[in-house]
Amino acid sequence: MASSVAPLTVVPYERRYRTEVLDLIGYSYQRHMHLDWYEADEWFDSVGGIVQLAWRGKQLVGMLGASYPSDGMAWLRLAALADGVSEQEVMGRLWTPLAHAMIAAGVRTCWVLAFEPWIDYAVTPLGLRQVETLVTLRREGDALPYIAAHGVTLHTATINDVDGMAAVDQAAFAPPYPMSAHDMRRAVRTSAISTVARLNGRIVGFQISTRHGDQGHLARLAVLPEVQGRGIGALLTRECIAAFLRRQVESVSVNTQASNERSLKTYQALGFERTGYDVPIYAATFVEE
Repeated sequence: MASSVAPLTVVPYERRYRTEVLDLIGYSYQRHMHLDWYEADEWFDSVGGIVQLAWRGKQLVGMLGASYPSDGMAWLRLAALADGVSEQEVMGRLWTPLAHAMIAAGVRTCWVLAFEPWIDYAVTPLGLRQVETLVTLRREGDALPYIAAHGVTLHTATINDVDGMAAVDQAAFAPPYPMSAHDMRRAVRTSAISTVARLNGRIVGFQISTRHGDQGHLARLAVLPEVQGRGIGALLTRECIAAFLRRQVESVSVNTQASNERSLKTYQALGFERTGYDVPIYAATFVEE
């Protein structure tokens, strides 16, 4: 008698599934995590999103999770598949109810930063298309150019600066890239180095950096549009590099969009060079009939 395979059942995430979901994320080889400043358990507990789970009998075999919408935009934050399952079958079954749930929540466009090759291949059959490329640049060594920005003062960011930093971020980045005040607060608290730039007492820019061993990373840099071009971004970047050098960290990386020519020129003028590690950004735009 031929053995039968239990059909897939897809259901929304509930907290009672938390242990199974975290186990799948923790042990899966096919895993996508784009949680920025959070670990998976922290994201589920304090942020959350729109999440669908695929079960085969009593076994959790797949999950997809997107952020709640901001200005109609959402990011695919989590994906994981159990070993040995059909990627096409499980992802296809998860995507349709996730898309419907996102539309119901007000999402107009879902974005995916495809860090891993498997997610790069998996999203194309779902109808997502590449719309941008995230490039990585790195600098090595202790040489620092002189940077001047007249009237600008720098100081270490504090929690009291978060609202002003979030306002700068919202003005500097078009959707889907702005950070919420909640995420900004988390970023400042967990950063290795965070710096605020002020002009006439007003916050006009900031940088937030992280450290992993002997590697530094400029994770966020933003300057108010009306004062861009005055060297503030370069000054903040230089301060990030200098702060890492004071900690004996000589290797610093940064990411930016391939289309952002101003950022590329700023970083390259400070000694950053492209590494060749490029990450495609995909998007799916939903049209309600």
